[in-house]
Amino acid sequence: MPASLPPKDDTTERLALPPAMLNRLAGSDLVGRGAVNVISIKAIRRWAGDWWDQKRTDVWTYVERKLNEHLDRADLRGRVSEDDFLIATHNDQGLSAQAASIRILEDVLTHLLGAAELKDIGVRSVIGIEPGGVVCRPIDPSVVLAARARRDSERSPFRADIDVSDEMRRTPVAFTTSGGAALRVDFALEHVIGLRRNVTTAIRVEPIVTHLGTGRSISGRAITKLADKDIAFIDEATLRYGAAFAKAAQGNERPDLVLPASFRTLGTQRGRDLLTGTSGLSLALLRGGVMIELVDVTRGTPAGRLLEVVGLLKALTRGVIARVPPDKEAFKHLRDARLAGLTLDACDLGGPAEKIAMDIMAFGREARGLAPMVSLQGLPAEGYFAAAETAGLSHASLRAAHPYAARNAA
Repeated sequence: MPASLPPKDDTTERLALPPAMLNRLAGSDLVGRGAVNVISIKAIRRWAGDWWDQKRTDVWTYVERKLNEHLDRADLRGRVSEDDFLIATHNDQGLSAQAASIRILEDVLTHLLGAAELKDIGVRSVIGIEPGGVVCRPIDPSVVLAARARRDSERSPFRADIDVSDEMRRTPVAFTTSGGAALRVDFALEHVIGLRRNVTTAIRVEPIVTHLGTGRSISGRAITKLADKDIAFIDEATLRYGAAFAKAAQGNERPDLVLPASFRTLGTQRGRDLLTGTSGLSLALLRGGVMIELVDVTRGTPAGRLLEVVGLLKALTRGVIARVPPDKEAFKHLRDARLAGLTLDACDLGGPAEKIAMDIMAFGREARGLAPMVSLQGLPAEGYFAAAETAGLSHASLRAAHPYAARNAA
């Protein structure tokens, strides 16, 4: 049993478990990963009233049918009280595991009560184990429901926890490049959707760079062709903007925060000092929920140096993601990097629809087994999510809307 238990307070509850189930949980890391939840059918019991004794067996049977329908064979599930069912998922954790539990409960409530009202969605996250049972904390289902949204909005999982005025002070920023071009950098948030549960598992900062002279946006790959000094400026501005959201990304129950930056910047000691020295990005916050996306990994990136830099960044953050081009050669030196994720950006896809589809499928094949998260990001339309699933990818995201365009649309 774990030596340390969550303190008793008004927000936690104790729930007794059968010894066999308790032993299985104690012998795993499921609780620590935020993969264990308890769903309650108290609303159905209240609705049944005096008829509960006659109806409960049918209700339990239906719940068990839904558990089997939504969960994998290896997942732990079972009734632990008159109206509580425990669910432990091996392939989902945090928000994703909560989304699976809420989806099951929604199906049960809709079938038996005609609707799944927010007040009836009772889900508790198991946060600790003690002799005889577990410690639970109720979760706010509205947070999980908001995480189903494909795009950033006022209801996004991060938005309830940040100071909007603080965010606005960090965007946009303008500067003049070494070559004399006047650029403006706006920042937006991109929801990274876990395709398995259709819920946001990460929020990615997207820098949108505009040439002030022409008003045209500059693609991600074009940005990588700027001078090192100019790229470092954009990276620093990105870190400062992302720092406003770092506290909202802490813990298994919140999406991670993904901050894109150049390998050329973070490959230097000064760049890594910038990462840990940015106000609002303490080492504890970085490790608690911030991932770095290296945006310029190509076939020309030195393999040894890449492994070294990834190792250093992994010690500072929750994990490292590599953005790669649709180029088979770019994958060869990634096998030993132990990356948290690989991503392909839609701006790197071009040509007829058939070629784009082939590139997506090739990315899925080459990335398989290299990282737990394999994502297709910056998609122009939701229809591409199906292509990502067909290619065996784990995540996908729509291109973040430009802040000014979004405000005008609103």
